[in-house]
Amino acid sequence: MAATIDATLQGTAANSYVTLAEANSYFETVPSSANWDDKTDDQKNRAIISATTWLDGLTYYGTRCTTTQALKWPRKEYKVDGVDIKCTFIPDEVKIAAFELARALANDTDAVIGSKGTDGVYEEVKLGDLEVKYNTKSQTASLVNNIFDVFPWVATYLGPYCRMGGSNYSVRVERG
Repeated sequence: MAATIDATLQGTAANSYVTLAEANSYFETVPSSANWDDKTDDQKNRAIISATTWLDGLTYYGTRCTTTQALKWPRKEYKVDGVDIKCTFIPDEVKIAAFELARALANDTDAVIGSKGTDGVYEEVKLGDLEVKYNTKSQTASLVNNIFDVFPWVATYLGPYCRMGGSNYSVRVERG
């Protein structure tokens, strides 16, 4: 079944911050769109929905506009650079994060799976007479806590809007 995007602002069934048309328009403005243009519309839709899901797992400043909206954006009761965030739009930086993350996910569908516990693990390490052997069967799989674990560059777009983690591990302090 083909993936269908619902980017309705404050929608109760919304699954995306952006539409496919917006994403395609964005990629017409970047230096290289080759690894976006070569995807089918269904692949792009799936990547956009997945990107939104990962972005929606982050903790943002402000509050949701309604208690019934499916996604965390739009938001209210927060300012960036003196501009009020309002319920009538999703900031461009959030949309760009969605576009770029969708492109990354479309080109590496396994990127956010995490380690199986054996990938990249040394079985043994030697330095002269010193030797260490590891029990690779005891290595635990790693989890992807949030999208910053895999794509740290996403934070450059979301920095002013988001606590840099999947939960409330940080506290914002503002001087009055």
